[in-house]
Amino acid sequence: MSQELTIPAGIKNEQLWRKHCRKIRARAADFLEGRLGLIETARAMLPLARWTKVDGEPEFQLFRAIASETGDLPVGDVRAYWAPEALEREDVRIQAAEAFWNDRARSAAARVVERYQWTIGRTNPSSGAE
Repeated sequence: MSQELTIPAGIKNEQLWRKHCRKIRARAADFLEGRLGLIETARAMLPLARWTKVDGEPEFQLFRAIASETGDLPVGDVRAYWAPEALEREDVRIQAAEAFWNDRARSAAARVVERYQWTIGRTNPSSGAE
C-alpha cells in the first residue's frame, strides 16, 4: 500500500482534504475501469487537485491540459440539451480528443490510483458514497 501523503500547508480541514483525496483516487479508478470518460475525468480532477493543493503535479497538469483543450465539447449531462446533428458533429471531435490523449491519461490515472491507494479503507461509514 502506498504511503499517505503529507497534508499540504494551508489545509485547514483535514477531514475534507482526505475526502477529496479519496475522490481523486475514485475518479482515476472510474476512468481506468471505464465508468467515466476521459474528458469527464479531466474535468472532475480540476477542482479536486486545486482543493488538495496538488494541481502543480504532472498528472494533474495533464488533466488540466485535457480539460482546457476539450472545454467546449459536450460530455456528460449537457448532452441532453444538444441537437442530435450537433452531437454527431461533436462526437467526431470527442473521439479524436480521446484518441489523442488516451494513453497519457491512462498512465497518469494509474499513477494517481497508486499514489492515493492509502485512501482505501479510511472512509467514514456515515459519510455516504463518494
